[in-house]
Amino acid sequence: MLTSLDFLKIGQIFPPAIETSRLEKYYTNKRIFEGEHELVYKENFDRIARHINNFQEVVSYSVICNFQKLISLKIADFMLGEEPIISCGDDNSKQQIAVDNIIENSDLINTCYSLAIDLSRYGDGVFNIYKDEEGKGIIDITQPSFYFKVVDAQNIKKVQHHVLAHKYKKLKSNTLLNTLFSDDNQYDDFLYVEIHSKGYVEKFTYKLSKQGYIESVTEQSEPIETGLDDFAIVPVHNLLTSDRVYGIDDYSDIDSIISEIEVRISQIAKILDNHAEPSMQGPETALEYNKNTGKYELKIGNYFPRESKDDAEVSYITWDAQLQASFTQIEKLINILAVISEMGSAIFDFDNKLGQAASGTALKRMMISPLAKVNRVRMSVDSALKKAIKLASQLGGEDIIDLSKEKINIFWNDGLPNDEKEEAEIYNVRTGGKATISQYSAIKRLDNLTDEDTQAELTAIQE
Repeated sequence: MLTSLDFLKIGQIFPPAIETSRLEKYYTNKRIFEGEHELVYKENFDRIARHINNFQEVVSYSVICNFQKLISLKIADFMLGEEPIISCGDDNSKQQIAVDNIIENSDLINTCYSLAIDLSRYGDGVFNIYKDEEGKGIIDITQPSFYFKVVDAQNIKKVQHHVLAHKYKKLKSNTLLNTLFSDDNQYDDFLYVEIHSKGYVEKFTYKLSKQGYIESVTEQSEPIETGLDDFAIVPVHNLLTSDRVYGIDDYSDIDSIISEIEVRISQIAKILDNHAEPSMQGPETALEYNKNTGKYELKIGNYFPRESKDDAEVSYITWDAQLQASFTQIEKLINILAVISEMGSAIFDFDNKLGQAASGTALKRMMISPLAKVNRVRMSVDSALKKAIKLASQLGGEDIIDLSKEKINIFWNDGLPNDEKEEAEIYNVRTGGKATISQYSAIKRLDNLTDEDTQAELTAIQE
């Protein structure tokens, strides 16, 4: 963990060695999410080669099972598939209007959807609050690989600075040198850094050597007021313990399981490919010499006489795959994956449970584990999002007032479809069979009609 800004001094290497493993994990998980499994899991060839002879010649990653991406998307869908309701005061109050404007200006729901995906695949997400060119307070996100947290050595929960830093290349100004050197030497390496303190931000640009060491400061700003009474950076973490600075991702625990599933499926696919074209056996009289190719060929559809009963019949060679053990292992691995990932088998619909007409209650029972997992993530996002909205309101904008002293409520949905029939039956029991909706509203909602069409339908019924 970083406990000071010394890693940004002249002569230090960037990124600092203590952060390398985290950044490498981010890069690996990004490739997994984007489906580059054959590169990420390449080392598994060596692991299985000790158990299967000539593994490299038998198996290839021809089948990619991107369960990780599915898990990340499902978590985001459960959290934000049904848009949460963010309220502050009455519907037409100044507070609620300010919240609605912040949501619209920041495209907040889509922003939070991307944040939920980052929390799953990286374990970390980063809100960035700033004022745009039009003077509006914006809630945005920054990729976690740019983020570095500087904490108190005595209490890692106490943050001293939030640092955003990323490398970039810039073409050298001397065009003559550009023609003399190779492509890599035509560019200089730089590091752009923002150091965030409460209410302030400092911006630096450093010149880097080719080996990644900080050589000099090329640009530096004075502390800039952000207009906020707190940090402009609000980090969010997936699973955080007392001894961790950054969150735990959803991929690390299931990588070995999924790589094994892909190995087994790819192995089966390779074996089936090798035996896709059937072979034949028979006597030499079944062959005919082809003058054009200079080879003996089998003429299918002809008559092949047998001189004695000892002569072989012309027939296909059948093959018994005996792959049941492989399929059993894959099934067991998938069951383990459902448990370790906390997503349950219902989320992947392996047993076609969701294809059947299940009640809303039954569906929620099947989803207890994934909903509990999503709720854990939601608790982290809830507090961070409320804080981000309050900070964005301090930056102002049209019809936006300071909400730092106001209470903001976020009402989340579970992302599952409602069972309207089941809900209607519950309402019927609780009201003793009394009507809970007018005929007018029922026709309008069920048939998705306008007021005029709804009234016309009612008139036709009455006539």
